[in-house]
Amino acid sequence: MIPQLAHFATNPAYGSGTYRRRLRFAAGTRTVHAQVDDTHHSYWLVLEHDNAQITGLEAGFNRAPTNMCPGSVTGLQSLVGARLDVPMRELMTKLPQTSNCTHLVDLAFWSIAHIEGSAVWEIEVPDQIDAPVWIGIGRDGTNIHRWQIADFRVVAPEEFAGKPLMSGFMRWAGEAFADFSLLAATMLQRGLFVARGRQHIVDHAPPTPLASAEGMAGMCWSYSHDRLAHGTGSLDYVRDFTDGVRMETPPPHIDNGLKDTGS
Repeated sequence: MIPQLAHFATNPAYGSGTYRRRLRFAAGTRTVHAQVDDTHHSYWLVLEHDNAQITGLEAGFNRAPTNMCPGSVTGLQSLVGARLDVPMRELMTKLPQTSNCTHLVDLAFWSIAHIEGSAVWEIEVPDQIDAPVWIGIGRDGTNIHRWQIADFRVVAPEEFAGKPLMSGFMRWAGEAFADFSLLAATMLQRGLFVARGRQHIVDHAPPTPLASAEGMAGMCWSYSHDRLAHGTGSLDYVRDFTDGVRMETPPPHIDNGLKDTGS
């Protein structure tokens, strides 16, 4: 049981499905177009740069879990002017949680990592109840990481057995992986974080007040300030991608920018 989702009904279908996430990055001469689609989200971002610093950012949602999420895109403007070679931990100081969407912040950083080339990433997380399951991430059809997990800890490979996949993940992952492998590991962990939402039915009527979520105050844009008091969850935004991800169609200028990554 996830405390933050305890106010929602449990999903009777959990245990028979799979969470999937697809991330597309299309690198242009001075831009990176990106889109993420998974069970609980569909959002996009365009990062503009001059090969030295970020010169512009645009983002939006095709599908979002709350009615407050769209307003979070303005927080990314704090990155405009930042140098591309600045460490992520330094860039994070420009992006306070209460002024930003966690998922869009991740996508902005991952877009920086794709300035040199386009890619399509696929994440798979089967529902886990009793027996361990294998989760994985691949890039352009090639497997990068495959871990067996149980109760949000690694079971295999043996060298990572017992390592946590929620709190404490970045501490050990930062030591175990570097560069491309660390990027992939982080993407997979973020996918697992969202996959937990499959345990509950979170998008049925009537709209659920955001204030009903235990422990979420101040965790992101939607759950901060008066937005927490007045915001609600979205209706009918969850998709079952057990059989494969179905991409949402973004605005035309974003769709055109993503073309060279395929569908």
